[in-house]
Amino acid sequence: MRAALRTASYVLASTLAYYIATRIAWVLCFPDSKVSLFFPPHAVLVCVLLLVPTRHWWAYVLSAVGAHFLATQQAGWPPAYALTCEAFDGLKCVLAAAGIRFLIRSPLKAITLRDAILFVLVVVVLVPFGTAFWGASFTVSYGFGTRYWIEWRNLGISNAVTTVVLVPVFLLGAHYLTVTRPRAMSVRRLLEAALVGVGIVSLGIFVFDETPAGPSTSPALLYAPIPLLIWAALRFGLAGISFSMLIVTVQAISGTMRGHGPFLAQTPAENAVALQLFILVTATPLMLLAVVIEEERRSKEAVRESANLMGLAAEAGDLAMWVWDVSGNDVWMTERGRTLFGLTSGERLGFAATFDRVHPEDRAARDEAIQRALQTCGEYDMQYRVQHADGTVRWIHGRGRCVRSDGGTGPKLFGVSMDITARKLAEASATQKRAELEHVARVATLGALTSTLTHELRQPLTAILSNSSAGVRLLDAPEPDLLEVRSALTEIRDVTERAGEVIGGLRAMLKRDSSSTSMTIVDVNHVIRMVERIVHGDASLHRVTVQLELSPDLCPVKGDSVQLQQVILNLMLNAFSAMSGIELDGTRRLVVRTRPHGASYVLVEVQDSGMGIAADPLDSIFEPFTTSKPEGLGLGLSICRSIIENHGGRISAANNPDRGATLSILLPVSPG
Repeated sequence: MRAALRTASYVLASTLAYYIATRIAWVLCFPDSKVSLFFPPHAVLVCVLLLVPTRHWWAYVLSAVGAHFLATQQAGWPPAYALTCEAFDGLKCVLAAAGIRFLIRSPLKAITLRDAILFVLVVVVLVPFGTAFWGASFTVSYGFGTRYWIEWRNLGISNAVTTVVLVPVFLLGAHYLTVTRPRAMSVRRLLEAALVGVGIVSLGIFVFDETPAGPSTSPALLYAPIPLLIWAALRFGLAGISFSMLIVTVQAISGTMRGHGPFLAQTPAENAVALQLFILVTATPLMLLAVVIEEERRSKEAVRESANLMGLAAEAGDLAMWVWDVSGNDVWMTERGRTLFGLTSGERLGFAATFDRVHPEDRAARDEAIQRALQTCGEYDMQYRVQHADGTVRWIHGRGRCVRSDGGTGPKLFGVSMDITARKLAEASATQKRAELEHVARVATLGALTSTLTHELRQPLTAILSNSSAGVRLLDAPEPDLLEVRSALTEIRDVTERAGEVIGGLRAMLKRDSSSTSMTIVDVNHVIRMVERIVHGDASLHRVTVQLELSPDLCPVKGDSVQLQQVILNLMLNAFSAMSGIELDGTRRLVVRTRPHGASYVLVEVQDSGMGIAADPLDSIFEPFTTSKPEGLGLGLSICRSIIENHGGRISAANNPDRGATLSILLPVSPG
């Protein structure tokens, strides 16, 4: 109910405004015509329709029609002619408001040049002169006009002038009153606005009111207000030029109607047209100029705000921003960037200045990445080192993007750089500690094999002792059997090689530390065979049959053989432990198989016949400190996952359909 009353009050207010505007328009009519020199009711209804919801347009149009009809009947117009005028005015205003509403999407304070051009084309040209075909027709047919094309011209120009002068003023005024509050202006700007206003009013009085009419009046007087109008457009935008043009329009019409000014050198009708055209051709380009200036001002303000936000973000993230103009070989860089590269403040920079600061070992890679970004008009992202004059080395993470200018000035590279030295040091420290932990885990794992390894080494030593004793006895015989001696020596050689392989593998796993880690071409099958020899005794102790199903077509991988041995060793020992609770029924079997996985990976599977994995989800067994062994630390599988991921692979676990579990490793094949 309250909303309906409010709407009704708005409709009533617009009706009163339309009625008053109609009475004003009749005072401004052309001589011997019902066509007004300036038709304020048109601007009133158009602005009202733009300010209210479209669902209420019918109420405002009907109220305006009623107000105009009342005024016409008071003036003694024929009812039929008056009703035709109401239909014409209503259609004209609805078309203008609809054109603005549906074609111009920007808010009033952010209107663009495109919007302003559409405004001129639709509501200053198409709607006024298009509807004037109908308006001129019934004006002449009712005997209120002279000739059709004269009336068409008069109607079109009258509505065009009204729209370009009054509609912006009304809309801006309503916007300030209902949407935003005017910003407080500085004293200097207020004085400037007052100076412009006083200048326009003073020149208007001189040109349009004090200057006598007649052939002797110079037409050049029309140009007198132009500099001040341009000043208003440049300094005060659309609002400034709109209100300034309203002042000039009122003064020009007032002076002309009182017989003064430069518009009275011809017949009254031609003088009126000259006045209208002066207003139209002055207001339209100046309005467009004001819109262009405001759009440029908003664009610069947006750029400044964006730059401030970027600067704040860069400072918060400790980032250095830079721009390289490739064609001019000119580099702009923030002070933070100069500090990162060890450059002095204020000196002119080129590409060579930053290139020389890059560590010699990283220059080629960085230059290649930048050139690739320039050639593809893409991005580059890399980490490299810079070396200061005092020998200090800093790690930099640089990102850049190539942007080509539409103006043909050549490409530019925009980028940011971040000091990641602390992160690199932390990563190096973490890598070293991880390597130390892996080494400790290897030592602990091998320590658990002490008894079985002793047994493994005692057997070949016993065989060596017995075979060497037998060989000595054979040689002491009167006629030594050389074939038997050869057989004894051959067996000594074989068991010695086997013991040497076991001892060599143990030494390698015990000696390796983080400083000696290296990536080489590795035969995974050979790694598995080496580990199988090491765990042979432990497998016998746990009564486990180890079965190797190694594919002969396996591609080599690039990795660290000792670290991969550690992974296989840990998985096999875990499998032995998982089967220790199984009854000795001949099912304690461990299968280690390898096979190609597509063209890019090698698959290693360690399959046991134990109790399976109870963890849910299964991947949780690779988390640190997760273990099912009472004496375990829960680091073995976590280290295994770390090693495999460092090799570019992945490790997973799954329970078998019948019993036991399978640990699967995917390793990428060597690109060579």
